[in-house]
Amino acid sequence: MPVDASHFSMVGFPVEMTQAGLSTAAQVYLSQCTPTQLAPSDVVCLVKDVSGGEMRLALRTAAGGPAVLVTMNPAFVGQGRTNVEIGADVSDPEEEPFEVTLTAHFTGDPSPLVFDLADPSEAARMLPGAKVTIDLAAFSFEPHVYADEAAFQREQDKQRARVKFAPTFFIPTGMFFQSVGGAMPNGATRPVSYADFAGKVLTAELKVNHAGGGRFWSALVQTYDGATVDVVMDPSTLPDGVKPGEILTGRFWLSARLAPAS
Repeated sequence: MPVDASHFSMVGFPVEMTQAGLSTAAQVYLSQCTPTQLAPSDVVCLVKDVSGGEMRLALRTAAGGPAVLVTMNPAFVGQGRTNVEIGADVSDPEEEPFEVTLTAHFTGDPSPLVFDLADPSEAARMLPGAKVTIDLAAFSFEPHVYADEAAFQREQDKQRARVKFAPTFFIPTGMFFQSVGGAMPNGATRPVSYADFAGKVLTAELKVNHAGGGRFWSALVQTYDGATVDVVMDPSTLPDGVKPGEILTGRFWLSARLAPAS
């Protein structure tokens, strides 16, 4: 994992992941963000770039006091389209209303997934049982790229894998403990928004985030059940870049928003 890579740099915001770095970034981006009220004391402030890269800063005010930064989250607006039925809100109450985590399953298929809402103000439109189309963005520290399906299969043969995966597999690893190879911390009581998957790259572009000043790779990937996902990556994790037709796989943090009506 490159030392400087972070979920922020994966969408072109080169934020230093230290207390001082986060504080400096907050001061810079608060001067150019657009606020949305979630509750009387809670505000999210959006920094939006034409590249699709986004950052939301969460602010809370006590009675008569100054606004305090609670958290900062990156996001991405892309072309991914995944049809799901919402299962449940599994958010940590201590992180609401700024961070909302939902379970769902692919529409017409019982295969589950877990994702965080890019825009927490959309929570009221994603209640259990709702059938929605989401724009799903996937952030990876260690993406792996193969020239084609044959190369993907050859690598599994080379590794003598006990279980071989299809080039469009999808595993909700955020629902499994780390002790069995998942992404959920051992002993945790809530799933986390991670999945391992593979898919075919449909489009790929090295983008520039003008608001953040960084570059990042954006690849539209077709995976399980025909779903398309926007995979975003720090260029330092892809020395040779990525091209249409290749197979891209890895472990991903999942962030989603409602897709615009077509």
